[in-house]
Amino acid sequence: MPRDPSPEVGQFLDQNFAETVRAAIAFNEAIHDGAIMAAVDHHSRCTITGWSYRLFPPPSEIPPPVNKGSAFNSCVAMSLVPGILALYLVSKGTTWRFERGSVNRL
Repeated sequence: MPRDPSPEVGQFLDQNFAETVRAAIAFNEAIHDGAIMAAVDHHSRCTITGWSYRLFPPPSEIPPPVNKGSAFNSCVAMSLVPGILALYLVSKGTTWRFERGSVNRL
């Protein structure tokens, strides 16, 4: 979703990730509402490429889990898209990892 102002991109996903997210939210509070996109660069480092995206996964043949909400179900479906390594959802103090349709609570 368009954000103005939009935080810088290019930060590494490392041990400072939580602070990077806090700083982005302090810069523009609306950042909290959406996915943070990251990509693996040619040095195999994962860097932030964008803030506050909505996920629009294609239809999936896997039935969505019940009573989990749209963000959770979007992550499940998006994890099946070729080229997607993994998705993480942090919600209500819980972190979930989605990978190729598999869901793990961390």
